Amino acid sequence: MKKIISIFMIIVLITCSYSFLVTRAATLGEQRDEIQEKKDEAQEKLEYVQEELSATVVKIQELDDKIKESEKDIENLENELSNLQVQIDEITQKLEKTQLSYDENEDLLKRRIVIMYEIGETTYLDILLKSSNIIEFISNYYFIQEIIRSDSELLKQIEIEKNEIEKAKKELDEQKADLKVKKAKKEQLAIINQNNKTLKEQALANLSQEEADLQLKIQEYKEEEARIEALIQIATGEYEYSGDFTGGVMAWPIAKSGTYITSDYGIREHPIQGVIKKHTGIDIGNAGFGAPVIAATDGVVTMAGYYGGYGNCVIINHGNGISTLYGHGQTILTEVGKQVKKGDLIMEVGSTGNSTGPHLHFEVRINGSCVDPKPYLK
Repeated sequence: MKKIISIFMIIVLITCSYSFLVTRAATLGEQRDEIQEKKDEAQEKLEYVQEELSATVVKIQELDDKIKESEKDIENLENELSNLQVQIDEITQKLEKTQLSYDENEDLLKRRIVIMYEIGETTYLDILLKSSNIIEFISNYYFIQEIIRSDSELLKQIEIEKNEIEKAKKELDEQKADLKVKKAKKEQLAIINQNNKTLKEQALANLSQEEADLQLKIQEYKEEEARIEALIQIATGEYEYSGDFTGGVMAWPIAKSGTYITSDYGIREHPIQGVIKKHTGIDIGNAGFGAPVIAATDGVVTMAGYYGGYGNCVIINHGNGISTLYGHGQTILTEVGKQVKKGDLIMEVGSTGNSTGPHLHFEVRINGSCVDPKPYLK
């Protein structure tokens, strides 16, 4: 396992030496050839590291991913529980208010019925016929009409409130049942998460020093990756785009013929971490250094700078929750807050960040979550 640490040290030295090599090469062509040669060598070392990863280190990474996933699920459940409780409180208040109004109207109707019973056989017609003159007749007529209208509205209101109470009670029961299920799920996830943490601690305790050093390097990489993802989430919603993405085909993000997808969206073995993980976008290769990267569709630039493993990175917000990300650029040719049109030049293809050769990493995100970009490019 000592080879593993040596290999990582070689990779770090190779990466740090790129800028030095660029300044020393005589021509641009020589610079690129020399960089590519070094990066090919680094790629070979990385592949060797993948082969050398012990089952214990891989198991720790898998457990670590499960723990993080569980913690995210627990956090989401806590938010759902909080929202459910708010909804339950609102429904309860509405139910109490409606019930109070219903009780008051029902009491009023009962008193009306008692009064009508006490009047006995007297009808509205009797009242009209007993009118001494036309003015009294009209007055009595409108009085009777008002009573009938009031009684009718009262009965309608009681019926409406009765239906509202029944609906609110049903909704309340459903929300309480949902709350109970989510609480049970949260408790179950917490137990599973704790068991995974215990298994991880046991596996960590059995690592050799070389394996522990490798594990620490992978962990540091993943923490940096999480930090960058948090920055992306913040930046994605920082600048609103006045237009809205309504579908349609996005432009192929490299304006050069002969380019193609070299790594698909989905689960793959990560070339740096050396463990199985989700590839959040597609890699487009056969472009070479300096190839033009363009905006896939209209939008506003929300991020333009160096961001960890993405290297030189640009993010464009297209509205309706849709954004695109362009990573590993050689040079950024846009700025934050700039309105861009489909096909506008934003970057040059490079190999900055966690990259083993010139290519473009391209992502499509919906409300910050990565999705397969290919359907948007067809």
